[in-house]
Amino acid sequence: MVQPMGEMPMNLQVSAQAQERLLTKLSSMGLPRSAATALLERHMLVRYPKGAELFTMGSPADVVFAVLTGLVKVHSSRAGSDPVLVEIAGPGDLVGYADFADADGERSQLFEATALTNTCVALFTRHQIAEVLKGLEPEALLRITEAINSMWSSVVYRYATFLGMSLRKRLEIVLGELAERFGVPDSRGTLLLPELAQEELAEMIGSSRPMVSKLLTEMTARGTLIREGRRHILLAAQKPAHASAAAAPREPGLHPAFEPARAVTRRVRSDRRAVRATATPIVNI
Repeated sequence: MVQPMGEMPMNLQVSAQAQERLLTKLSSMGLPRSAATALLERHMLVRYPKGAELFTMGSPADVVFAVLTGLVKVHSSRAGSDPVLVEIAGPGDLVGYADFADADGERSQLFEATALTNTCVALFTRHQIAEVLKGLEPEALLRITEAINSMWSSVVYRYATFLGMSLRKRLEIVLGELAERFGVPDSRGTLLLPELAQEELAEMIGSSRPMVSKLLTEMTARGTLIREGRRHILLAAQKPAHASAAAAPREPGLHPAFEPARAVTRRVRSDRRAVRATATPIVNI
Protein backbone atom coordinates (compact mmCIF):
# COMPACT_ATOMS: atom_id res chain seq x y z
CA MET A 1 0.00 0.00 0.00
CA VAL A 2 1.24 3.46 -0.89
CA GLN A 3 1.41 5.76 2.11
CA PRO A 4 0.93 9.55 1.77
CA MET A 5 3.89 11.66 2.78
CA GLY A 6 1.72 14.18 4.63
CA GLU A 7 0.74 17.77 3.98
CA MET A 8 4.21 19.26 4.22
CA PRO A 9 5.32 22.41 2.39
CA MET A 10 5.63 21.50 -1.27
CA ASN A 11 9.00 23.20 -1.71
CA LEU A 12 10.47 20.75 0.80
CA GLN A 13 9.27 17.77 -1.21
CA VAL A 14 9.71 18.54 -4.91
CA SER A 15 11.73 20.91 -7.03
CA ALA A 16 10.75 24.48 -7.73
CA GLN A 17 10.62 23.52 -11.41
CA ALA A 18 7.89 20.98 -10.74
CA GLN A 19 5.91 23.53 -8.73
CA GLU A 20 6.18 26.13 -11.47
CA ARG A 21 5.18 23.65 -14.16
CA LEU A 22 2.03 22.75 -12.25
CA LEU A 23 1.17 26.40 -11.60
CA THR A 24 1.60 27.11 -15.32
CA LYS A 25 -0.66 24.19 -16.17
CA LEU A 26 -3.41 25.37 -13.83
CA SER A 27 -3.08 28.93 -15.10
CA SER A 28 -3.40 27.71 -18.70
CA MET A 29 -6.77 26.25 -17.70
CA GLY A 30 -7.97 29.72 -16.72
CA LEU A 31 -7.34 29.49 -12.98
CA PRO A 32 -5.87 32.75 -11.63
CA ARG A 33 -2.35 32.23 -10.32
CA SER A 34 -3.36 33.33 -6.82
CA ALA A 35 -6.12 30.71 -6.79
CA ALA A 36 -3.76 28.06 -8.20
CA THR A 37 -1.26 28.84 -5.43
CA ALA A 38 -4.02 28.61 -2.82
CA LEU A 39 -5.03 25.22 -4.21
CA LEU A 40 -1.45 23.90 -4.09
CA GLU A 41 -1.26 24.80 -0.42
CA ARG A 42 -4.03 22.26 0.26
CA HIS A 43 -2.35 19.32 -1.45
CA MET A 44 -1.38 15.95 -0.04
CA LEU A 45 1.86 14.57 -1.40
CA VAL A 46 1.97 10.87 -2.32
CA ARG A 47 4.79 8.79 -3.78
CA TYR A 48 4.18 5.70 -5.91
CA PRO A 49 6.85 3.16 -6.88
CA LYS A 50 7.16 2.02 -10.48
CA GLY A 51 4.25 -0.26 -11.40
CA ALA A 52 1.95 0.86 -8.58
CA GLU A 53 -1.70 1.67 -9.37
CA LEU A 54 -2.86 5.23 -8.70
CA PHE A 55 -6.49 4.29 -9.32
CA THR A 56 -8.56 1.73 -11.20
CA MET A 57 -11.57 2.03 -13.46
CA GLY A 58 -14.75 2.32 -11.38
CA SER A 59 -12.99 3.55 -8.24
CA PRO A 60 -14.40 6.71 -6.57
CA ALA A 61 -13.53 9.86 -8.50
CA ASP A 62 -13.30 12.18 -5.51
CA VAL A 63 -9.60 13.01 -5.97
CA VAL A 64 -7.60 14.62 -8.79
CA PHE A 65 -3.92 13.72 -9.23
CA ALA A 66 -1.31 16.29 -10.30
CA VAL A 67 1.92 14.66 -11.47
CA LEU A 68 4.96 16.38 -9.99
CA THR A 69 7.77 13.97 -10.86
CA GLY A 70 7.90 10.76 -12.87
CA LEU A 71 5.50 9.43 -15.51
CA VAL A 72 2.01 7.94 -15.24
CA LYS A 73 0.32 5.68 -17.76
CA VAL A 74 -3.42 6.33 -18.15
CA HIS A 75 -5.12 3.43 -19.90
CA SER A 76 -8.41 1.68 -20.53
CA SER A 77 -8.68 -2.09 -20.10
CA ARG A 78 -12.33 -3.02 -20.35
CA ALA A 79 -13.10 -6.75 -20.30
CA GLY A 80 -13.46 -8.25 -23.76
CA SER A 81 -11.58 -5.46 -25.55
CA ASP A 82 -7.94 -4.70 -26.31
CA PRO A 83 -6.22 -2.33 -23.86
CA VAL A 84 -5.84 1.27 -25.02
CA LEU A 85 -3.13 3.58 -23.73
CA VAL A 86 -4.93 6.91 -23.45
CA GLU A 87 -2.11 9.13 -22.25
CA ILE A 88 1.35 9.26 -20.74
CA ALA A 89 1.21 12.02 -18.14
CA GLY A 90 4.34 13.80 -16.97
CA PRO A 91 5.20 16.61 -14.56
CA GLY A 92 2.54 19.30 -14.60
CA ASP A 93 -0.18 17.03 -16.03
CA LEU A 94 -3.46 16.22 -14.30
CA VAL A 95 -4.97 12.73 -14.20
CA GLY A 96 -8.06 11.30 -12.57
CA TYR A 97 -10.37 14.06 -13.78
CA ALA A 98 -12.12 11.92 -16.42
CA ASP A 99 -15.10 10.36 -14.68
CA PHE A 100 -18.72 9.33 -15.16
CA ALA A 101 -21.82 9.51 -12.99
CA ASP A 102 -24.19 6.58 -12.40
CA ALA A 103 -27.97 6.80 -11.91
CA ASP A 104 -27.44 7.78 -8.26
CA GLY A 105 -25.02 10.57 -9.12
CA GLU A 106 -21.97 8.72 -7.80
CA ARG A 107 -18.87 9.63 -9.79
CA SER A 108 -16.34 6.94 -10.75
CA GLN A 109 -13.07 6.84 -12.66
CA LEU A 110 -13.32 6.14 -16.40
CA PHE A 111 -9.74 4.91 -16.80
CA GLU A 112 -6.92 3.30 -14.86
CA ALA A 113 -3.59 4.88 -13.99
CA THR A 114 -0.27 3.16 -13.28
CA ALA A 115 3.10 4.64 -12.32
CA LEU A 116 5.36 4.10 -15.32
CA THR A 117 8.35 5.22 -13.23
CA ASN A 118 8.83 6.15 -9.59
CA THR A 119 6.32 8.96 -9.30
CA CYS A 120 5.35 11.76 -6.95
CA VAL A 121 1.87 13.31 -7.20
CA ALA A 122 -0.10 15.99 -5.39
CA LEU A 123 -3.64 14.99 -4.47
CA PHE A 124 -6.55 17.43 -4.41
CA THR A 125 -10.07 16.50 -3.41
CA ARG A 126 -12.92 17.78 -5.54
CA HIS A 127 -14.21 19.50 -2.42
CA GLN A 128 -10.98 21.48 -2.14
CA ILE A 129 -11.19 22.46 -5.81
CA ALA A 130 -14.82 23.53 -5.39
CA GLU A 131 -13.95 25.68 -2.39
CA VAL A 132 -11.28 27.54 -4.39
CA LEU A 133 -13.63 28.03 -7.35
CA LYS A 134 -16.36 29.44 -5.11
CA GLY A 135 -14.12 32.39 -4.28
CA LEU A 136 -13.59 33.43 -7.91
CA GLU A 137 -15.27 36.20 -9.85
CA PRO A 138 -17.78 35.23 -12.60
CA GLU A 139 -15.33 36.37 -15.30
CA ALA A 140 -12.67 33.98 -13.98
CA LEU A 141 -15.15 31.09 -13.88
CA LEU A 142 -16.10 31.87 -17.48
CA ARG A 143 -12.44 31.72 -18.55
CA ILE A 144 -12.03 28.37 -16.80
CA THR A 145 -15.15 27.01 -18.51
CA GLU A 146 -13.87 28.15 -21.90
CA ALA A 147 -10.43 26.65 -21.24
CA ILE A 148 -11.89 23.29 -20.19
CA ASN A 149 -14.16 23.27 -23.25
CA SER A 150 -11.16 23.95 -25.48
CA MET A 151 -9.16 21.20 -23.79
CA TRP A 152 -11.85 18.55 -24.29
CA SER A 153 -12.50 19.77 -27.84
CA SER A 154 -8.80 19.33 -28.64
CA VAL A 155 -8.86 15.80 -27.21
CA VAL A 156 -11.92 14.82 -29.25
CA TYR A 157 -10.53 16.44 -32.40
CA ARG A 158 -7.18 14.70 -31.99
CA TYR A 159 -8.65 11.23 -31.63
CA ALA A 160 -11.23 11.75 -34.39
CA THR A 161 -8.39 12.71 -36.75
CA PHE A 162 -6.03 10.06 -35.38
CA LEU A 163 -8.48 7.23 -36.09
CA GLY A 164 -8.60 8.20 -39.77
CA MET A 165 -4.84 7.82 -40.21
CA SER A 166 -2.86 4.78 -41.27
CA LEU A 167 -1.08 2.78 -38.57
CA ARG A 168 2.25 3.95 -39.95
CA LYS A 169 1.24 7.60 -39.64
CA ARG A 170 -0.15 7.02 -36.14
CA LEU A 171 3.14 5.53 -34.96
CA GLU A 172 5.16 8.37 -36.48
CA ILE A 173 2.98 10.91 -34.71
CA VAL A 174 3.09 9.09 -31.36
CA LEU A 175 6.89 8.89 -31.48
CA GLY A 176 7.06 12.54 -32.48
CA GLU A 177 4.82 13.55 -29.57
CA LEU A 178 6.91 11.52 -27.13
CA ALA A 179 10.05 13.20 -28.45
CA GLU A 180 8.49 16.64 -28.11
CA ARG A 181 7.28 16.08 -24.56
CA PHE A 182 9.85 13.68 -23.10
CA GLY A 183 12.75 13.75 -25.53
CA VAL A 184 16.37 14.13 -24.45
CA PRO A 185 18.86 15.64 -26.93
CA ASP A 186 21.26 13.05 -28.29
CA SER A 187 24.23 13.43 -30.63
CA ARG A 188 22.27 11.43 -33.21
CA GLY A 189 18.89 13.10 -32.70
CA THR A 190 16.41 12.79 -29.83
CA LEU A 191 16.33 9.97 -27.29
CA LEU A 192 12.75 9.10 -26.42
CA LEU A 193 11.73 8.73 -22.80
CA PRO A 194 10.26 6.66 -21.28
CA GLU A 195 11.31 3.19 -22.39
CA LEU A 196 8.18 1.70 -23.92
CA ALA A 197 7.64 -1.92 -24.87
CA GLN A 198 6.15 -2.70 -28.28
CA GLU A 199 2.94 -3.77 -26.53
CA GLU A 200 2.59 -0.27 -25.06
CA LEU A 201 3.23 1.38 -28.42
CA ALA A 202 0.60 -0.92 -29.90
CA GLU A 203 -1.88 0.26 -27.26
CA MET A 204 -1.14 3.86 -28.21
CA ILE A 205 -1.97 3.41 -31.90
CA GLY A 206 -4.68 0.75 -31.69
CA SER A 207 -2.61 -1.98 -33.32
CA SER A 208 -0.97 -5.32 -32.55
CA ARG A 209 2.55 -5.88 -31.28
CA PRO A 210 3.68 -7.68 -34.50
CA MET A 211 2.47 -4.73 -36.59
CA VAL A 212 4.36 -2.25 -34.38
CA SER A 213 7.49 -4.39 -34.73
CA LYS A 214 7.08 -4.32 -38.52
CA LEU A 215 6.59 -0.55 -38.59
CA LEU A 216 9.58 0.08 -36.31
CA THR A 217 11.71 -2.13 -38.57
CA GLU A 218 10.60 -0.08 -41.59
CA MET A 219 11.45 3.19 -39.85
CA THR A 220 14.86 1.79 -38.92
CA ALA A 221 15.47 0.72 -42.51
CA ARG A 222 14.50 4.19 -43.78
CA GLY A 223 17.06 5.73 -41.44
CA THR A 224 14.60 7.72 -39.35
CA LEU A 225 14.90 5.67 -36.16
CA ILE A 226 17.52 3.84 -34.12
CA ARG A 227 16.37 1.05 -31.79
CA GLU A 228 18.43 0.08 -28.76
CA GLY A 229 16.34 -2.50 -26.92
CA ARG A 230 13.35 -0.63 -25.54
CA ARG A 231 14.99 2.71 -26.23
CA HIS A 232 14.28 4.62 -29.42
CA ILE A 233 16.19 7.52 -30.96
CA LEU A 234 14.62 9.72 -33.61
CA LEU A 235 17.43 10.70 -35.93
CA ALA A 236 18.34 14.35 -36.51
CA ALA A 237 16.16 14.65 -39.63
CA GLN A 238 13.15 13.78 -37.46
CA LYS A 239 14.25 15.91 -34.53
CA PRO A 240 11.42 18.04 -33.10
CA ALA A 241 11.71 21.82 -33.40
CA HIS A 242 12.20 22.22 -29.64
CA ALA A 243 14.54 19.27 -29.12
CA SER A 244 17.47 21.61 -28.59
CA ALA A 245 15.77 23.15 -25.55
CA ALA A 246 16.13 21.92 -21.98
CA ALA A 247 15.58 18.21 -21.52
CA ALA A 248 12.70 18.69 -19.05
CA PRO A 249 9.26 17.47 -20.21
CA ARG A 250 7.42 20.16 -22.16
CA GLU A 251 3.83 21.28 -22.29
CA PRO A 252 1.75 19.11 -24.62
CA GLY A 253 0.14 20.63 -27.69
CA LEU A 254 -1.53 19.54 -30.88
CA HIS A 255 0.84 17.78 -33.26
CA PRO A 256 1.15 19.70 -36.58
CA ALA A 257 -0.77 16.85 -38.25
CA PHE A 258 -3.83 17.81 -36.19
CA GLU A 259 -3.71 21.56 -36.80
CA PRO A 260 -7.10 22.80 -38.13
CA ALA A 261 -7.12 24.51 -41.52
CA ARG A 262 -7.21 28.07 -40.24
CA ALA A 263 -6.60 29.50 -43.74
CA VAL A 264 -10.05 28.29 -44.80
CA THR A 265 -11.62 30.12 -41.89
CA ARG A 266 -9.81 33.33 -42.81
CA ARG A 267 -10.94 33.02 -46.43
CA VAL A 268 -14.55 32.54 -45.41
CA ARG A 269 -14.40 35.59 -43.17
CA SER A 270 -12.83 37.62 -45.99
CA ASP A 271 -15.60 36.52 -48.34
CA ARG A 272 -18.21 37.57 -45.80
CA ARG A 273 -16.64 41.00 -45.45
CA ALA A 274 -16.60 41.37 -49.23
CA VAL A 275 -20.27 40.47 -49.44
CA ARG A 276 -21.14 43.02 -46.77
CA ALA A 277 -19.09 45.70 -48.52
CA THR A 278 -20.82 45.21 -51.88
CA ALA A 279 -24.33 44.72 -50.57
CA THR A 280 -26.89 47.31 -51.66
CA PRO A 281 -28.21 49.20 -48.65
CA ILE A 282 -31.94 49.10 -48.01
CA VAL A 283 -33.50 52.49 -47.50
CA ASN A 284 -36.69 52.69 -45.50
CA ILE A 285 -39.21 55.19 -46.87
